[in-house]
Amino acid sequence: MKLPSGRKKLNFLNKNYAVISFIVLLYGCDNTPDRILSPPQNAKWVDVVFTLPADTVLLPMEVLYRSDKCKTVRYNSSNEPHNIPGYNDFEKPFGQQGSSNIWRTHIAIDGGGKCQWQLNSIKVSFKIADNNPLVQGKKGFATNYILDFDDYGFSDGYGTGRAIMASGNLELKTDFFPMVIINQMFNQTSIEMFGGDTNYDRWSRRYKLQDTQKIVIEPILHSQKEVLLQGDEERGIGMMITYPNGSIEHVRKIKPDYEKLLSMK
Repeated sequence: MKLPSGRKKLNFLNKNYAVISFIVLLYGCDNTPDRILSPPQNAKWVDVVFTLPADTVLLPMEVLYRSDKCKTVRYNSSNEPHNIPGYNDFEKPFGQQGSSNIWRTHIAIDGGGKCQWQLNSIKVSFKIADNNPLVQGKKGFATNYILDFDDYGFSDGYGTGRAIMASGNLELKTDFFPMVIINQMFNQTSIEMFGGDTNYDRWSRRYKLQDTQKIVIEPILHSQKEVLLQGDEERGIGMMITYPNGSIEHVRKIKPDYEKLLSMK
């Protein structure tokens, strides 16, 4: 029996309506993906434990999830569109364990939800407290760790170095030294914590993880062992580095000798 033309048109509209409804469920009315997480009961979780040195501040952990189900459109230099996994980023605070210096949080690897979010990367950052006398009159910068669980993670612009492959639980203990940098050109003095030149893998603070359920980060800050960097006015080129024991180096490099600092801790 031949169906009336109106019935065919109605079926066509119903199919389109179903597709549109599916898109709305995933992305909402503003074409952004549904970022609500709903980890399944069997989801794997990661515990992150941070031992905070005295006179420092732990910042909220930055979290990045990606979704192969809810794609994001990007355009290349030729203005050609291509799809990449959707992203879902937010901050998650740590919780202090009683009155101790141990802070803890946990995060699901399988975030679930309509977009089936998967944990991509986390960034853990801390800095010298603003009320610390070391910081007064200086611009303070945070020190970062990046832990990757997949590709498409945070950028390389956080001074952590290249990712090192690691599997299982991870324990990181790093010696840090206050590093004061005097920039005569911009009349600015800044301070950060130096834990080795992260251009070298041995001192990198970025890891690509596999089968990891617990991450323990225990930085050690030698607050009385300050190292000073400034332009070498005497030679007119390079840097002058003053170490905690008063010794001075005139060098072309822009990072202190970490091994020398470790010998002075």
